[in-house]
Amino acid sequence: MVTGRMRYCLPEAWTKAGLFLGYDMTESVLDRLRDIVLFVTGLLAIGALIMAAFEGFNQRVASASFLGTLGVVCTFLVFMPKLEVFKVWGVEAKLQQTVTEAVATLASLKRLAEISARASYLTIAWGNRMGTPPAKDKQAVLDEIDNQLAELKVSPEEIARIQLPFVKMVRLDFFFLFQGVLHQYATIIATKMTDDVHSAQDPSAANRIVMRHSELITAWTARTQKENPGADLETQSLEDVLNNYVPKSGEWLTDRELVVVQKFKAEIIRLNGDCEKKGGYTAEAVTYYDRYSGDHNIDKAKQLRNEVLQ
Repeated sequence: MVTGRMRYCLPEAWTKAGLFLGYDMTESVLDRLRDIVLFVTGLLAIGALIMAAFEGFNQRVASASFLGTLGVVCTFLVFMPKLEVFKVWGVEAKLQQTVTEAVATLASLKRLAEISARASYLTIAWGNRMGTPPAKDKQAVLDEIDNQLAELKVSPEEIARIQLPFVKMVRLDFFFLFQGVLHQYATIIATKMTDDVHSAQDPSAANRIVMRHSELITAWTARTQKENPGADLETQSLEDVLNNYVPKSGEWLTDRELVVVQKFKAEIIRLNGDCEKKGGYTAEAVTYYDRYSGDHNIDKAKQLRNEVLQ
């Protein structure tokens, strides 16, 4: 009886022990796999953020944005085990750790987003200005960053500090736009005067007019030429800098031309003011800038000339 009973009981005990042991071994393997996955994800996050900075400095905004987002997502996944469920669409999060630890985790994620946003703004603002993507594309990326910061409840004051380098660069961009258009306008006037020399009854008199205009342009250029306009814009408003740059009455523009140029200046100042309030290009400003900046300065200069002749 005893022997039979032992034969029956021992296998059952061994079976239960084996199942228990197997469960422990499975849990141990899963824990190891989870640690390995988290470690690899952490390395991927660091690598993605480093590559995002490299791509940003090389003006590849699309790949920089993708890598930056990948880095943040991987970092988010590293912190994910600290929360069982996040609050999404009204579903409350169930914390596996204490409330203090969970708040610290979210604070770290928020801080990481702020650092990533600051790096993106600095990269786009201070990257190589030659051959950069259109302002519209750059501002679209920054608008997405602003939306993410707002969702993370980053304070408006901190967002403004993050935006500041780009806001300064927008101000400088508008100065260069105004400068380029004015130089193109001067070229249009000089070309017209040169053409008049060939068709004039008294070429020598017409040539003297051309030379006089050239002398006035040279004197104005010497007065307004600046090695670093950005330094002036650090201590002065765009309006003050443009007031000093606009030709004075009697320099090389007629009174009618000065009225048109002053109107153009007021337009630039208004657009820049709207950008400073937003913390980046407004929809109107970005369309205006892409339309008339760089090689398109001549288009705005021709518009000014047509206004003068009307």
